[in-house]
Amino acid sequence: MGWRRSGGWLLAAGAALLMPVALRAAPQADRLPEAELLERLRGLGVAVEVRLQCGAPGQLAVYNMGANWLCLNQGLNRRPAERSTVLHHELVHVVQDCLDGLESPTSSTLAEGFRRNGSLSHDQINGFFLRYLQRQANLQQVVASTALLPQDSRQREIEAYALQGDPALVQRLLLLSCRPAGPRPQR
Repeated sequence: MGWRRSGGWLLAAGAALLMPVALRAAPQADRLPEAELLERLRGLGVAVEVRLQCGAPGQLAVYNMGANWLCLNQGLNRRPAERSTVLHHELVHVVQDCLDGLESPTSSTLAEGFRRNGSLSHDQINGFFLRYLQRQANLQQVVASTALLPQDSRQREIEAYALQGDPALVQRLLLLSCRPAGPRPQR
């Protein structure tokens, strides 16, 4: 599906106002080429694969937080714009995973991370994600597709759908939230 993106500069300015101070103060990240981005993921300890099928039939990508594994459907190679959107959706899940530490089997929502690190209210955070969804004109689709998920899973998906259309912001969150994997303990 193609999501519309308009008024990107205005949205980015609004996003900057809603972000915690540490995130706003970070230097602006240039958008990385996909190959470099995937290498950075590997450097974090995330296994990246391109396969004929990822997850259920018809699924375009999947990120498994317990295994730190990202799979992209090779059919996306023929659709670069959609591939970028799908990749950045999954990168939001990597960022969520980094908030609890990639070595942990759990992840956190961005909303929880924003609340822990700033002085934003629940309504401000929800408004931030709502505005992103409205700008992409995918709010109704996201509400419908996440309705049956448990609340934490639903929040994670809403955040990923909301931010997938802003690759620069997603990459900035990734660079600020995720640290390279250290040496693994020997057994």
